[in-house]
Amino acid sequence: MKSTLLLAATCCLAITTFAQTLPATRNKFVVVAHRGNHVSVPENTVAAIEETIRCGADYAELDLRTTKDGQLILMHNATVDKMTNGTGNVTDLTLADIKKLQVRSTDGKVYRVPTFAEALQACKGKLNIYLDFKAADVPETWKQLQAAGMEKQVVVYLNEKDQYKAWKKTAPEAPLMTSLPDEVKTPEQLEFFLKNIRIAVLDNITDPAMLAIARKYNTAVWLDVQSPDEGPDSWKAAMSKGIQGVQTDHPEALISYLNTQHLRDGIAAGNTITEATPTYRTLRNVSYGDAGEDNTLDAYMPDNHKAGTKIIVYLHGGGWTGGDKKELPKELIDELVGRLHYGVVSMNYRLIRDGKDRYPAQLEDVRKALEFISSKAKKLQFDGSQFALMGGSAGGYLALQYAYAMDSLRQVKTVVDLWGPTDFTDKKVRQENKDADEKVVRLLGEPDPAAKIAADASPYYRLTKESGVPTILFHGGEDPLVHVSQAVKLHDKLIALGIPTQLELYPQEKHGVGGTAAIDVFSKLVTWLKQYYPAE
Repeated sequence: MKSTLLLAATCCLAITTFAQTLPATRNKFVVVAHRGNHVSVPENTVAAIEETIRCGADYAELDLRTTKDGQLILMHNATVDKMTNGTGNVTDLTLADIKKLQVRSTDGKVYRVPTFAEALQACKGKLNIYLDFKAADVPETWKQLQAAGMEKQVVVYLNEKDQYKAWKKTAPEAPLMTSLPDEVKTPEQLEFFLKNIRIAVLDNITDPAMLAIARKYNTAVWLDVQSPDEGPDSWKAAMSKGIQGVQTDHPEALISYLNTQHLRDGIAAGNTITEATPTYRTLRNVSYGDAGEDNTLDAYMPDNHKAGTKIIVYLHGGGWTGGDKKELPKELIDELVGRLHYGVVSMNYRLIRDGKDRYPAQLEDVRKALEFISSKAKKLQFDGSQFALMGGSAGGYLALQYAYAMDSLRQVKTVVDLWGPTDFTDKKVRQENKDADEKVVRLLGEPDPAAKIAADASPYYRLTKESGVPTILFHGGEDPLVHVSQAVKLHDKLIALGIPTQLELYPQEKHGVGGTAAIDVFSKLVTWLKQYYPAE
């Protein structure tokens, strides 16, 4: 939590020019990635900066501290204990000491604590910096900003009153930001404050009268929305106040939301956000085979669909003994069909009951459903020659296995796997998870991980350079049912084969994801589809 900057007007000289020039941005509404975009990589690293650039945010918020030998590094806490595998205060360690440390991560990759110079190099010409000035020398910081040519791409957040005086002396043109002092509680007090303190951005004003004063003095307001339950509701609540930006822990999901709602330039004060309700046609319980309800599908088609409308097929989870096509979230249907104009089919398939309809019955149903969909393409006007397969858990497995082992017509162009298993031969994983092992035995009818069917039924072993398709995998780092190593090893093999792939890990999530992680999954799978299976 940021400290409140206690700036008393009597400590400072009156200033006649109230506004400061903020760095240029492509969009009017500013999105700040808190400690960089650290959904999938560690915070305050070059990787987090690169992820911020990739997702299209306007700023990375980075925390600046000083080592024992006077070197500037990125680190939020005063100690290295939380961020790295080391211990001790930053001020008690030299840069050489800190460079030996590894940043804690969940993806198995090695990350190092970056110097400020390394961060500046990564951002130059690509990304603005919201510099949370924790503990550093102002002249040295400004010197490095100038040396990197980044002095026009930074806003400095102040934590102590002495920092204000130091910055005004060293770099009077640098735009400064702070929280409003606790003593400033009324519009009149705020007006007096802004007449005497040259601040470009405030981050803790929500009262309409106070916001009006900030606008009067051309002072931007960027609110913090990062929280465990961050999502569309908190984004809408902040934006409805007529502010100019937000700081978020989920920049990619937020930007996707803003783009979808045509809000990348924000909204005027006093206006409200009215979300357009997506419209599309729905066909339910369409029979594609002779296995009753197990061979039915629901289809969602965009208005004015045409011969080129592409189809995404979703396969539900449930351990091959349960689940239903209704599990596909309406929010995802709204996005894919109503806004992006894909056709989406969510299908049932035969479930294992009393030892019947074991593997590969489910894959035979997938083939049957795709054949049925293709047969209706010309009459109903959509593209039945190609598909994207998407599935959750057991359905994710089926999507992978069908694409790699059963798609003789090469119709599947990409797979979106949501926490599905990939290797039934992994004896260690199966032994350590009785529930998962029992599900696999029910599917295969064979308990031995070394049996031929265990390998034949595993996407990991059916994947070849010829059979592989672009694949994105999502997985929780604490998944108790499908161990995260199942996703990691398939991802590694895809990379080795030169097949486009992306692995999104959520360290604190279990089997399936919720809250802001779900928003991030939606956003990233949409981005993936736009690249490897574009609707238009």
